[in-house]
Amino acid sequence: MESDAPFRMPVMDPCYFCEIINGTSDQWNVIERTALTITLLNARQFEIGQCMVVPNKHTPTLLDLNEDEGAAVMVAAKKAARAFVKAFAPDGVLLYQNNGVGSGQEVPHFHLHVVPRQPSSDWGFGPPHIARLERNESRPPHLDPSVVTDAKREATRTLRTCFSAL
Repeated sequence: MESDAPFRMPVMDPCYFCEIINGTSDQWNVIERTALTITLLNARQFEIGQCMVVPNKHTPTLLDLNEDEGAAVMVAAKKAARAFVKAFAPDGVLLYQNNGVGSGQEVPHFHLHVVPRQPSSDWGFGPPHIARLERNESRPPHLDPSVVTDAKREATRTLRTCFSAL
């Protein structure tokens, strides 16, 4: 499926997730399949138990998901979070998702990371790029949540206009 994403996408042929979904690659990390999604253990375990929820249909980005797929992804993510509570007693659950090369997306197939967080983690608050920001003690105004800048106000106005037009 081609993406209409207005940003550069990673290239991977064949798609890693489609290979798992179609049964043409090893199924070791499949946790659950539903009519619309598959939940996989992430092969990169930044946190023990970290999973990914993937739509069964090759859907490159969040912008390409239909409403039913988006809802099914969230249902599966909620189920994973409940399983984490039972299995790992986490300190919290983190959801994150990347769209396009500029955000760190490596597989051109939408996937939502669902991560059980532990107090002993050395990952900081969130994905590595957020953890790197957390370590920065002197933040410029655009990174400081306590500073309201003109640029932040303008971004809010711009987004309100765009939201109302959708």
